[in-house]
Amino acid sequence: MIVISVGTPHAATLWPSPRILGDSARSAVESGRDRRLALVEIFGGLVSAIVAGVGTVLVVSAIVLVAGIVIVSRRRARPQEAIDAVRRRAGSALVRADDRVDAATTDLDFALAQFGERETADYHAALSRAREDRAELFRLHRMLEEEPGANLRHRDRADRIVMLADRIDATLTAEAARFRDRRTVESGAAARLRSLTERILTARELASECATERDALREQFVARALGEAATAPERALALLDRADALAAEAQAELSLSAASAVNATVADAERLAHDAEAMLALVPATATRLRDAITALEALRADGRTARTEALATLDEAPDAETAAAITAAVAETDAAIAAAAPGDARDPVPALDGIRTAMDQLEVALAASRTQAQRLAHAREAYAGARVSAQSQLAAARAALGRGGSAGARARLAEAEEELALAERSTDPVEALDAARRAITHARDAEVLAP
Repeated sequence: MIVISVGTPHAATLWPSPRILGDSARSAVESGRDRRLALVEIFGGLVSAIVAGVGTVLVVSAIVLVAGIVIVSRRRARPQEAIDAVRRRAGSALVRADDRVDAATTDLDFALAQFGERETADYHAALSRAREDRAELFRLHRMLEEEPGANLRHRDRADRIVMLADRIDATLTAEAARFRDRRTVESGAAARLRSLTERILTARELASECATERDALREQFVARALGEAATAPERALALLDRADALAAEAQAELSLSAASAVNATVADAERLAHDAEAMLALVPATATRLRDAITALEALRADGRTARTEALATLDEAPDAETAAAITAAVAETDAAIAAAAPGDARDPVPALDGIRTAMDQLEVALAASRTQAQRLAHAREAYAGARVSAQSQLAAARAALGRGGSAGARARLAEAEEELALAERSTDPVEALDAARRAITHARDAEVLAP
């Protein structure tokens, strides 16, 4: 069968066959799919780039933030580090100067006994100036402790503390060296040995007397009340034994060694003898202090009873209910303190004395609004004796705790306590004297706490 085409010669091309048309459609679909995939890939790349950029920004921000915190913390730490460095430097200089003054005080005692007041006048003047410098040094150190912040003033104060310490050391060392040379030249070792032997013998006799006095104190007071005096005779004898050993060593070397070497050994023995004598002096001083404490306790107990009776009589005249309640509470505390300070507490009078004194101080505060000036002065006179004994006892405890060591802070507090007690003893105003004695107690307690 013959098929005849109708149309133009190019009809086949104008009307493609279904197979050809299907291939084209598929090609178009695939081309569209490729374009969509390309767009998806482009979009995904953009999203990935954005995410990566954001992540990078976050990481960089975190690094910058951490670095900023570290820098700020370091900057904040530096002032405190500077403060600590300044205080350590000043404290070291303070301790050095304080030790030097103490050593010079002992050395001046030797020089005074050996050469007399006229020959040691310059040494005495140098020591007086050194003590004034030490007082200034303590004042500057107190300013370092009380004023916060590491600034130029702190560094200036620390520099002055170091300068004062250097001046104290140089001046007193020169004086000590001058008299050491004089001892070598002017004092024969044999004569010094004889004097030392007599001194040690006298100190041993004194130790025996002090032991007898100490034993009597032990029967009357508890060991805690005696403090360092409880074992002073035994420790003094130990020092004298060491001094004896050095004296024997010097005697053996007298014919073999140079005079300067023998004199140095004798000087060490003399210092031991001096320390033993100072230790023995604790016994009579403690006995006097405890007798004063008993007297003050008896007087303060009587004053307390009188004060609480007078306080109760003023209740009706109290300006308000709060004042009346404070007076009532203070009276109750005073009664309790008086009851606690029974006669048996005379074996340890200082704590009982402190208890009554504290209660009466609170009673005085409660009555302050209604007391006249004359009454306040009378109370201050009555309370001062007990406060002074308490301050002396607390100072003795602080000195014992410090010994020959102690931090700069502890020494500064001890120096303040001594100054306040001296001010109290000089003052003619009973209120001022009482306040100074109270401050001395506080500073001495701080020194004992700060002692190592």
